[in-house]
Order: sequence, then C-alpha cells, then structure tokens
Amino acid sequence: MPFVPRKVLVMALLPVLVGCQRMQLGLEAMGSDLDKAQARVEGRRYVPPGLNQFYGDAPMPPAADTPMEPPPPPPTEYVPFPEGRLAPEQAEILLAGDPMALRFLTLKALAQRGLLPVEEAGRRKDANLAALLPLSVSQPAAAGLEAPIPPLRQMVDKFQRLHTGPQSAALMREAERAFLADALLPERPTRRQPYSPPDIVSARKLQDRLGRLEDSGLITPEQRAGETAAIDKLVAGGTLPQELLPPPPPAPPKPKPVTAKGRGNRMPGGVSGRLEIIPSPPGVEAPKLAAGATVPAGIHLLSMGSAGHGDKAWEALVKEHPELTGLGHTVSRADLGELGVTYRLIAGPMEPAKAEVLCAALKTRGQSCTPTPFPAAP
Repeated sequence: MPFVPRKVLVMALLPVLVGCQRMQLGLEAMGSDLDKAQARVEGRRYVPPGLNQFYGDAPMPPAADTPMEPPPPPPTEYVPFPEGRLAPEQAEILLAGDPMALRFLTLKALAQRGLLPVEEAGRRKDANLAALLPLSVSQPAAAGLEAPIPPLRQMVDKFQRLHTGPQSAALMREAERAFLADALLPERPTRRQPYSPPDIVSARKLQDRLGRLEDSGLITPEQRAGETAAIDKLVAGGTLPQELLPPPPPAPPKPKPVTAKGRGNRMPGGVSGRLEIIPSPPGVEAPKLAAGATVPAGIHLLSMGSAGHGDKAWEALVKEHPELTGLGHTVSRADLGELGVTYRLIAGPMEPAKAEVLCAALKTRGQSCTPTPFPAAP
C-alpha cells in the first residue's frame, strides 16, 4: 500500500493549513483597518482594494454641520472711515434722531469687526456719501435713507450670526447678508434723492450736524471744512428765506345745521335743502286744462308741503329753466282729503296754447309740468 504514508502526511498538515489561512485573514483585516485610518488622516474616502477603478481616490466630503469661524477684524487703517473721538455706543447716542448718520455708523461698525469686507463697505459709503455731505458731494444718495433702522447692537448681532452658521447654509446666509447690507446702504441705488436746505435755519442746523458727524468718525476734518464752505456760500447767495414756515392747517369743517323736528307728516315734493326741485308725486297734480279752453292758463310745476317755500322754489326753477323768465307765479292751496294739504306752484297766466308748448319743452328736461287753469285771485 504505497499511498498510505501520503494520506497520513496530508491529514497531519491540514490543521497547519487552516491556521495559516486564519492568520492571512487576520493580517488582511489589520491592513484594512490601517488603510481606513490613513484615509481619515489624509482627508479622503477609503476605497477597498480592487475597487479603485470604480471610486478612485475621492476626498471625503466635509461635515454638513461644521460651524464656520468668525472672520478676523481688519487692520484699523483699512477701514474706510476716520477713527473719530467717540466709541460706537457714545456715537449712537449723539446721533439719535438722525437715521441717515446711524446707517453709516452701523456700516463702520460692521467693517471694523470684519462682518462686512472693507472694500464693499467703502463702495457702499461712497455711493451714498451725499447723505452726510449733501452740498459738497455731487451724486445724490439713495432715496429712503431717512427711514429708521434697528439699534447698532442688534444689527451687529444679526450679521455675526450670519458669519458663524453651518457651512451647509453658506450660500443662503450670503444672500441674506447682501439683502441686509442693501437695506442699510445700497451699493447700486436704483433711486436717488437730492437734498438741499430749504431755508437759512435748516442750513445752520445742517452745519451743526457736521460737528457730530466728525466726532462720531463718519467724516474727516477736510470733508467738514468743504461742506461748511458750501453752506456758507449758499446762505450768502441770498436765495434762501430765513425760515420756511409750514402751511397752515386746514380749517375745521363747519358744523352741520341742526334741523328741528316737524310736527306732522309732510307732503312729498317741493324744494330740498339744496334748492333741488323734487317732482310732485303722482295723484297731487292740478286739474288738467280742458281741450279748447279759453280761460287764462297756467302750468303746474310742483307741489309743496308749505306755502312759505314758494318764492325760493320759483327762483330755483327760473334759474334752471330760463323759459320761465318774465312769467308770474302763484301758490295755490289744495285739500286732498286723506292725503293732507298741499300747495301747488303754478306759473302764469298765459294763453292755453302757450301753456301746452311750454310744458312740452320742460318735460324733455325731466321737469314735471301740467297745463291747468290759472287760479283766480282770492
């Protein structure tokens, strides 16, 4: 049996082979762990052996919630404003009530803290400098800078939060920062608003303001001197009034007249409070003129609740209808039974044919008119 020793040898070496395989797997796992650690140190993604052709050596993406570091403040000489004599908090108190100046003070504070690039701050300042120096800067500032803004500390805190948020929202925060900066002082104003003092009193107030602007570090002594010379020249020109007084307030409305209550029911028709002719209601017209009548005729124009309105009503009718000029008129009382008493305004006397023609002309303009016998004198 020549093959028996070989089988015995294979069986004897089998445990050794299994141990070697386990050792190889252990070494490969150890090597994989070392490769992962090295990939983290180098800032790249770990790729298992044999898969490089699919993944390559791609860098590891940054963590989405990694906060950004706040920017360092720039050197003082790079800030596009003079230093000034007052701290920002003191300057804010000094400039209270001057929203234009407070906008520039906020811009300066943002640039000093690195929350706004100094180059951008300089461009925004130059585009609106006429808000501080309206007479010596030719280009007008943006319109609407006189509107109030939030306090200085609140504005600084808002820009600070935009610079220290997570990197994943950097683009969104940059858009918000640009929006806030444009609301403060636009870099490219779409509308500009020139300003010039309307009178000598306003010009002197503008001159006093220059001292506060220089103390707050918003303008230089040279800029103050140039603006002061421009104000003096304007005042000396004699074109400004001493003080432009505001227009007087409108007169209060006149009280409405109080009308006493009536003592009973009034017949419709007649003259309103504005002397508007109110047509007589149906059923109260005077009797119509009979065909072929030869008696003196009149025209019934309206009915009233009181005879005292007759003259005023007649004046209003003549003014509205010039054809009535030269005619006489009378007020005739008529008892209508359950409807009460009415007073008829009748123009005349005249020929029956003329009454028919005149009524036809008046009716075309909406005036009620009925040919009727002219009442005889009482």
